[in-house]
Amino acid sequence: MGALIWLASYPKSGNTWMRSFLHNLFRGTEEPVHINEIADFCLGESSAHWYAARAGKPVSDLTEEELARLRPIVHRDFTTVFPDSVFVKTHNYLGEWCGVPLHSMDVTAGGIYVLRNPLDVVISVSHHFNKSIDESIEHLANEDTVAG
Repeated sequence: MGALIWLASYPKSGNTWMRSFLHNLFRGTEEPVHINEIADFCLGESSAHWYAARAGKPVSDLTEEELARLRPIVHRDFTTVFPDSVFVKTHNYLGEWCGVPLHSMDVTAGGIYVLRNPLDVVISVSHHFNKSIDESIEHLANEDTVAG
């Protein structure tokens, strides 16, 4: 059983690129990893199936408090996927949600924070959401925006 190495970033800041890079670096494959195979190497903290499996029902049927209480259990589950430490993608901040830490430090080995120039994030948001640059800036500057 290993521990978690968090790959944290603001959305559209290069987390997928970093996971691809790390996969290719550590796995040493002949061909670059396909984007749909990244999860074979790096887990996603918000992947609903982990929470649904523990809850015994769909995530959509859970309250925020129930989801929050499941988080440390799911994090421990992550440590059993690979014999060594495992990379886990997150867009969460280092804090609490519903009174429960968003990162379980008892199963954490470390973290890498992926930082991208906000000017580049705007372009990525523009492409991802099919918005103009100005619309993307407004989207990112809106205090009600939860994710980039």
